[in-house]
Amino acid sequence: MILASSLLFSQAALFGQVLLLPVDIPKVAQFFEARPDDRPLRCEVVPIPPRLNFSFRFQTGYVFRVPMNQYFGPGHRWHILARVTPESGGPPAYLGSELRLPNVPKTNRTAEWGGFYWVGEGRYNVEWVLYDDSQRLCRKHWTSDAKLSPSERGMTLGIGSGTVAQISFRRWSPQDKADVPILRRITILLHAAPLFPRTTRFRAQDRLILLGSLASLLESLPARSVRLVIFNLDQQRELYHDDAFTPEAFDRAAQSMNNLQLQLVDYSILKNQRGHVDLLADLVQKELSATEPPDAVIFLGPATRYWDKVPTPNTDDPAGEAPRFFYFQYKPYVRATADSADSIERAVKRVHGKKLEIRTADEFAKAIRQVEGAVTPGK
Repeated sequence: MILASSLLFSQAALFGQVLLLPVDIPKVAQFFEARPDDRPLRCEVVPIPPRLNFSFRFQTGYVFRVPMNQYFGPGHRWHILARVTPESGGPPAYLGSELRLPNVPKTNRTAEWGGFYWVGEGRYNVEWVLYDDSQRLCRKHWTSDAKLSPSERGMTLGIGSGTVAQISFRRWSPQDKADVPILRRITILLHAAPLFPRTTRFRAQDRLILLGSLASLLESLPARSVRLVIFNLDQQRELYHDDAFTPEAFDRAAQSMNNLQLQLVDYSILKNQRGHVDLLADLVQKELSATEPPDAVIFLGPATRYWDKVPTPNTDDPAGEAPRFFYFQYKPYVRATADSADSIERAVKRVHGKKLEIRTADEFAKAIRQVEGAVTPGK
C-alpha cells in the first residue's frame, strides 16, 4: 500500500487492518515481546475509542505519528501489528498491514497515519507494534471498552461479543426468532452515492456504510417479502432491482455498485436535464401502483445534489392501502449546513412521507424504531 506524498504530512488517513492467518502468527508474535537489543523508533500512538457504526458494529483503531527526520531517501517501509485479546476469554486476534513510504526528503515534519477494525461488545487488551525496515520498534498498550450507551441498548448487533474482525461489508443475515414482528412487504430504495454530495468519487467507505446500513435495516425490520432497488441519480438509472430480495442475493446487490464511475457521464444523460426527476417519480409511482403495495417504502442514502421538485404522483384507485414512505437521509457533516430539501425529500413529501436525518448509529436505530411504530405488521 503506497503512502501518497500529498498525505504524508497532512491530516491522518485511516486504513483497515487485515486479520492474519494462523500460519503467519508465529512469525509476528516475537515483535510483541521486549528484548534487550530492541532499537527504538520514536512515535506517538493515540487509540480511537470504540464507536457503534451503521453496521451496528463497534469500530475502533488508532492514529500514530512518526517524526520523519528518522528517515531519508527511498525504500523505507512500516509494518503495523496489533494483538487484540478479549478479557472475557478466548484467543487473541492478530491484525497486520504494511505501508511503503515514498521517497522521503530531509524534513522535520511528522507523518500521521492510522488503522481501524471492528469488535463486538466487551473489553479488550490491545498491544500495538510498529517496526520499520531497519528493525526499529515502537510499542503501545491500551485497554478498549466497547459497550452500548443507554439509548443504544436493545439493538441487534452485527458482531458477537468478544469478537474481533477486519473491516468488510456486512451481509444480511435473516432473523429466525419466532417473536420478531414480521412486516408483510417492505421496499428499500437505496441511493448509491457519495456520503458527501459535493464529491464525485464513490469510495469504498461509502459502499461499506451503505451496505452495512442495508443489512442492519433488513435485520431490524424483517419482512416476508423485500423489494430492493439500488439507483443513482447522477447516472439516472437503476443499478439493481430485485422484487424478491433474499440474503442469498446480497452479494449480487453489492457487486452492482462496484464499478460506479460518477466522474464519467454519458452525453445522453447531460442532454436529459430532468432525468433524475423522472427516475424518482417513477420509483415512487411504482410503489403506489403496485398490485400488492408494501407496508413501508424507505429511501436510504445520503443527501443528493439535486433540489428539483418532483411531480405529484397519481394516487387514484390504489391497489390497496397506500404504503408509508420514509427517507433515511445520511448527513455526516462536521459543520452545520443549510438544510434545504433535496429532490428525494421533495418526492417523499409529495406522498406525505417523513424524512429522518441520520448522523450516528443511535439516530439510525431511532429511525428504525419510528418506522416500526408507524407500520402495522401483517397478520
